[in-house]
Amino acid sequence: MNVRLLQVILTVALALIFVGTGLAQEAAKAAHTYVGVKQCKMCHKKDGIFDSWSASKHATAWDSLSADNQKNAAYKPFYTTGVADTVLLTGVQCEACHGAGSDYKKKTVMENKEAAIAAGLIIPDAKVCVRCHNDKAPGKLGATAKDFDFAKMKAKGVHAKAVKTEAGK
Repeated sequence: MNVRLLQVILTVALALIFVGTGLAQEAAKAAHTYVGVKQCKMCHKKDGIFDSWSASKHATAWDSLSADNQKNAAYKPFYTTGVADTVLLTGVQCEACHGAGSDYKKKTVMENKEAAIAAGLIIPDAKVCVRCHNDKAPGKLGATAKDFDFAKMKAKGVHAKAVKTEAGK
């Protein structure tokens, strides 16, 4: 076999390996599944985050909709989290912002921030929030999007009560 042909074959083989690795990583990301707020509550009840979320508009987002709007498919991406074991996760639960938790929910993973992120945990920033808090959102959510201020909302948002409690210790 001539050297040039061997180089081409090796180059193509390496390219396929790199492409395959990238596709495998994307498939792994897609493989994360939702577990629902009850799974999050098991640990986050103790640190106050669950109670802080429970008192928020995110927790009651679905319930705030009229029966007609709950049937309107346009509202579901903004007022629900996803599906876990064929059950619609209503409200804006933890995983709506932090990513599907099947692979980071274990305490041993959550104790290591880098491991949790590698397992699918998302640390929300303004970009995460504006996926819903934007002018394309239906109803009141879209109408108030122009006034959305990430810094202000973070200070009084879902984790605010828990953060203040921790700071006060």
